[in-house]
Amino acid sequence: MSQTEQEQLTVQRIRIPEHNISYLKPLKKDKFMNFINENQNFLSQECLNKTEDICVSIDTKQQNDHKFYPNHLGYNNSWLSKFFFLHYTSYALLLRSEVLNKRLKITDKHLPKLSPEDDLIQQVQKAQNKIQKLNLISFRTLVKLIFFGELKWITGKCIVSYVIESVSKNGISLIMSFVIGSVSQHDYNNAHFYGIILVILNFICLLSRHHAANYSMVFSTKARLSLINLVYIKLIGLNSYSFKQANIGKILNIISGDINTLEQMFSMIFPSSVVIISMLFACFILWNRFDGIIGLLAVLLLFLAYPIQIIIQSYNQETLKQAKLNQDQRLRITNQFIEGIRLIKMQAWEKAFQTMICAIRQLEYLNLLKILIRTAIDRLFSQTSHIWTSLLFFIMLYYCDFRNGMRMAEMISTLQLLNVLRVSCVYMVSNGIQAFIQIKVTFERIANVLNLENFVMNKVDDVIEVNQNEQEKSRIELINFSAYWTHSVAENDQAILKNLNLNFKEGELWAIIGRVGCGKSTLLHSLLCEIPAYKGLMLIDGQEPQQNTIKIGYVEQEPFLFPDTIRNNILFGKAYSKTLYERVAQVAQLESDFELMKFKDQTEIGERGITLSGGQKARISLARALYQMPDVYLFDDPLSAVDASVAQKIFTVAIKQFIFDDQIAINTNKPKPIVILATHQIQYAIKCDKIAILSHGELVAQGSYEQIKSHLEMINNDLAQQLDKSQNEIQKQDNLEQQPIKVTKDGSDLSDARNLTVSESDTQQIIDFSVYIRYFKNWKCLAFILVLILEVVYEICKIYYQKIISQFEYYEKNGETNITFLMLSCLVIGLMVCSFIKYLINIKQVQATTQNIHNQMIDSIAQAPISYFDVNPSGRIINRFSNDLSLCDNSTNQVCLDILEMIGNFFIALITLAILQPYFTFVIFFIIALNLYQYNFYNQIVSQLKENELIQRSPIFDFIKKTLGGSIQIKVYKQQSLFKKQFLDLSNVYNLNALTYFYQTRSFCFNIDFIGFIASSISLFIFLNMNYDDVAVFSQGVLLLTTYNDGLSLGLKQLINFATQMSSYNRMFQIIDVISEAPQVKEEDLKIPNFPESGDIKFQNVYMRYRCNSDLVLKGLTFDIKSGQKIGCVGRTGAGKSSILQVIFRMNEIENYEGSKIEIAGVNTKVLGLQKLRSSIGIIPQSPFLFTGSLRQNLDPFDLYDDQAIWQALEVAGLKEYTRSFSNGLLTDISDVNSLFSVGQKQLICLARILLYKKKIIVLDEATANLDMKTDDFIQNTLKKQLKDCTLITIAHRLNTIADYDKVMVIENGIVLEFDEPFNLLAKSLDSTNIDKRTQFSKLVLNTGYSNSQVIFEIAKNKQTRKYL
Repeated sequence: MSQTEQEQLTVQRIRIPEHNISYLKPLKKDKFMNFINENQNFLSQECLNKTEDICVSIDTKQQNDHKFYPNHLGYNNSWLSKFFFLHYTSYALLLRSEVLNKRLKITDKHLPKLSPEDDLIQQVQKAQNKIQKLNLISFRTLVKLIFFGELKWITGKCIVSYVIESVSKNGISLIMSFVIGSVSQHDYNNAHFYGIILVILNFICLLSRHHAANYSMVFSTKARLSLINLVYIKLIGLNSYSFKQANIGKILNIISGDINTLEQMFSMIFPSSVVIISMLFACFILWNRFDGIIGLLAVLLLFLAYPIQIIIQSYNQETLKQAKLNQDQRLRITNQFIEGIRLIKMQAWEKAFQTMICAIRQLEYLNLLKILIRTAIDRLFSQTSHIWTSLLFFIMLYYCDFRNGMRMAEMISTLQLLNVLRVSCVYMVSNGIQAFIQIKVTFERIANVLNLENFVMNKVDDVIEVNQNEQEKSRIELINFSAYWTHSVAENDQAILKNLNLNFKEGELWAIIGRVGCGKSTLLHSLLCEIPAYKGLMLIDGQEPQQNTIKIGYVEQEPFLFPDTIRNNILFGKAYSKTLYERVAQVAQLESDFELMKFKDQTEIGERGITLSGGQKARISLARALYQMPDVYLFDDPLSAVDASVAQKIFTVAIKQFIFDDQIAINTNKPKPIVILATHQIQYAIKCDKIAILSHGELVAQGSYEQIKSHLEMINNDLAQQLDKSQNEIQKQDNLEQQPIKVTKDGSDLSDARNLTVSESDTQQIIDFSVYIRYFKNWKCLAFILVLILEVVYEICKIYYQKIISQFEYYEKNGETNITFLMLSCLVIGLMVCSFIKYLINIKQVQATTQNIHNQMIDSIAQAPISYFDVNPSGRIINRFSNDLSLCDNSTNQVCLDILEMIGNFFIALITLAILQPYFTFVIFFIIALNLYQYNFYNQIVSQLKENELIQRSPIFDFIKKTLGGSIQIKVYKQQSLFKKQFLDLSNVYNLNALTYFYQTRSFCFNIDFIGFIASSISLFIFLNMNYDDVAVFSQGVLLLTTYNDGLSLGLKQLINFATQMSSYNRMFQIIDVISEAPQVKEEDLKIPNFPESGDIKFQNVYMRYRCNSDLVLKGLTFDIKSGQKIGCVGRTGAGKSSILQVIFRMNEIENYEGSKIEIAGVNTKVLGLQKLRSSIGIIPQSPFLFTGSLRQNLDPFDLYDDQAIWQALEVAGLKEYTRSFSNGLLTDISDVNSLFSVGQKQLICLARILLYKKKIIVLDEATANLDMKTDDFIQNTLKKQLKDCTLITIAHRLNTIADYDKVMVIENGIVLEFDEPFNLLAKSLDSTNIDKRTQFSKLVLNTGYSNSQVIFEIAKNKQTRKYL
């Protein structure tokens, strides 16, 4: 990456200097202990608790020196400069000369500092304090908090500015009638006097309008970010159960879509707040002008638009709510689609998800169409209200004999006044109603999130008396403890844990064992205070759970890793201590991994740790817990994710030595730590001080091995025998010599790139004309031309209407009044018909284009290679489907119409003025030249600032997603305040980008309007001096001069906005343009409809790398698997086992080396379509994948089987009775899957899928690593019995699982080291009574312990013996 590109990165990571890393010489334990003795104070717990800015663990804004612009805007500027926005213009000049003229791109380093009054810290803190004092948050509460809270002064300034603008606009109408009247009476002195007043009023109107708009955008930015922070603070404070009650799709939609929509809504609500003032002034003017109450008839006629608006918007409110629900649902499923894309591709479910998402999107699209069509009717009556109102008013005045004659001055000034009222009363009221509805809907949705109850552990029974003496002996005590996964416990609710009595004392190492679903993880969640309700008593240091101050370390089954460096994932907000850190890395067996990485522990990992093997993720999570040095360690089976040798070292060195020796030596004044290990690894259970056995949530037995031995046989006799044998080996295993372990890379290569995830700013393309062409190619050419023609016809009709009005006295004198009104009526009807057709065509083309782009994006994502998801965070991809798509859905239609109508009106008005007064041609050249210069000057500045502002939204969205995924870890390690601060820092970064963009937009709009103001002022006196003898021409000219420039700045601003919207479209085009993987369907598929006819698999000289610039992962792999064989694939963590599955499923393509190929059933997999290949192979993954929907949909997403077949599969999988316990059976919604099924039960659902489809090749990717041996045996035996003819490939760390397989394949460093029958790799002959053969496989087996290795030997020998019988 070049230095320039580096400078463009908007988000930097604060890193530890590289020279602090020293792994070449492993830190020995004696060196560490010497360091402890010499530096006791340095390593004190108080020191390690400091969370200063020594380390930052999440993306934060790098502190810039702001050398380009060292102060905030307006720092040294006078009030006069600020009054005319000169401080904004001077900054724009600096950007132009120092950045753009040097062909550089504007980045965050060119931005000014954030001013103290714009900083969000105090504002968010005060808002949060107010929220915490309220029991219930409502729409009114948020209105009061946002509009009249910390932002009340901005609200006041904004309203006052709009009031001044409204008064001056109405004054213009009054003075205009005086000017025209003076000219018609040939009173030129008064005409010039009133002309000067008209210019002054125009200038006041100009200034007040732009200051009001500036205040409204500042308010909008700060209000939106305050709401986002309030939502984030609420969510990060929820426990896991409470968070599950929230709709994740809804939350993501609120943050990325709803709150961003408020940007426009807030700016629309303020102008509508001064409607009454405008109305009162207008009524006063009309009353005086028409000598009485009849003048108010014009206002009453204008009110006819209000019922139409109210009816339309009331319908829109309901439709909008439904559209939001559709959007929530679509985003939730899209999020699951992207999060689970790897497993979805492996199971060939892309089409199922595409169908679901597109079906929901179609409903959302139809609702959006309804809203936009109704809004088009509203816009039609609003935009033309001054015309049809004036026509009706003039007709009623004339034919009802309210006036003897129609004076041109009155008609022209009334038309101008109605035009003012059209904007300030009709159009702004229409926008205000829309804004109010959007704000109301969004505030209510935000209030629902803020009102989410944090279901802290609720004690639902009476207090139990406790023996104080016994209580003092235990740090954690459970007495008759029962746990529930529902907050309100009814009599018929079943407890997950039932009447447990446990005492955990300091310095004890506990093992919690039991079958899948017995409640092990629930027990750990109970100790974390993450369950909603309990009965009985739980005391921690003699206190209630919520009152304890005990420090806990937690390692979960599915480790939480965020996209950052490995070091920051381990430190997790704690201060960096070099010696302690290196010791933790050593005992967690991470040193050898670091040696293989170019940037050591500074290597960045992808989202959810996708560049790491399962074992590496588990060890990083373990290192994080060890580095915290807590009082209590809760381990949820981390040993199952690593191979036996590494597991043995972790148990011996990390748990027994580091926790119970090193940590105690450091914290001499603190109680000894407690370790509670929930595990299925029975060989380690017997080495613990105490063992607790759970069965169906009940405590069967507890105590030392000797105490629980007799009870164990009731549960699992095989387990009891193995524990008994293992007990004899404890001393031998405890004395295991620690040896360095060599770990090779698996999965993706980490050595070649420090930054795996590509920065979004690096992927941004310059928006050129080709993007516009690509967008409009989605339009029909005829529709595009027709829209332009209809706009021209509309403008011509309007000009002719004004011309006839200005000549009305002439027609009246000639007795042509009836024909005149008929002509006016035809013109009004014509322009309204043209407008409505134009609106309908525009809506249809814009929305059809957006719909088409969405569907193409989904299709592209479904066919994208898996490497795309490795380097692009899911939050960024989701942002395309939420923020970018929502922006285009809601804004493009209005932006296109505004550009068309505002700029069209401007040019037609200029042409008309030139016809009326030829000298105005010189002014036209002046206007166009300066406006083009201003547009070219500001276009790049505003566009690039807007692009930066949009880019800065993604880090906020990514941060929310990745921190909410690790909410338990953040809470356990008490890092909420750190994460809140970092999120606030990110918000301020976005705040600075957004405000800078808005300030420059305001500068641009003010300058454009100022040019128009000068031109209209000069032209007014040109008309006054050159056309004084033609009142009709003068009056039409004055009318055009006061209105022609009103919409130009908005039109040009919308033109720039359209350019920035093209950035959103371009980002969506980038997803569409992602190079797809191999074709899903090929012609070859039709030739072999019954593929695969057998389960034969042949690898021949297979080489594979994960990315073109990475090292080879598979290096000439060659083996042959016969149909029906059961193959176990083993090797050390990261040896390349999972890479074999990747190439079988063609998740990554093999290298085109000579002779390289993979054949299944004699067919080269490269000639097959991916759909055919992947759908022919079944998989049970390590982490079971279930998506939002019914249980039936999760089992059969394509609806290929009837209920009977599904029930049969569930029965064989052992889930039939459990499923029947649900009231809806197969149709049970499993959106909150974790509260319905344990990890083991979710694996059994995956098993049921396999049984349902009966595929000839099945792979198990460490699928039983987190299961107890009984459930593991159940799955293995079920597969062998039900699918005995299928080929089974199992990647396993648990060697007992594959001991009776047909063959074992040992993988080391991407090659097949050994491939033979298990017994042949363990023994020299059938006469052998123990392992007597030196092979890599025998070493792995021996590493599991003598007794367990003997069990594996016996299983393999029995298999071999049966073979020869």
